[in-house]
Amino acid sequence: MSMIRPIFSVAVMLGVTLLISGCEQEKASQIEWQLPLEKPEDLHAGQNHEAVPEWAVSRNGHAEFIWLEKATTRQHSTVVALGGAAELNGWDIRLLGLASGLRVQNRAFLNDENVHNPAAFVEVSRDGKGYYRGWLYEKFPELFGMDDSGWKVWLKGITFRPPSETEGK
Repeated sequence: MSMIRPIFSVAVMLGVTLLISGCEQEKASQIEWQLPLEKPEDLHAGQNHEAVPEWAVSRNGHAEFIWLEKATTRQHSTVVALGGAAELNGWDIRLLGLASGLRVQNRAFLNDENVHNPAAFVEVSRDGKGYYRGWLYEKFPELFGMDDSGWKVWLKGITFRPPSETEGK
């Protein structure tokens, strides 16, 4: 019995030493979901005029946009015809294209009539400086589009004109 006690004490001391040294060697690492959030690249924003597909320019209709003035929480509405522009408190918005069923496939924008995803291709600027150029979605107003420190703009709805209204004009 007298021999077991010193062996047990040595074993406990070695175990404690191993536990302590093992904890010291463990390096702190951040788990992916703990990393700071970064604003993702907006794949729905275009970079140049060629980004507007031909099919989006050939549609006839207009779009209604809602502008949120963040300082006052007032909402303003503007209606813009395809190819037209509107101005609100120094902001300019041009409607460059319309889609009734926009979807993305291999980074290409397609108008799929089997998908209900109305969208408008716009260019938003102020004092000649471009702030946003790309698609705004009726169903996902919070995801894409211009989000300035003082203003937010989103697509409220699209109205397409039937071909009979535009023929002969």
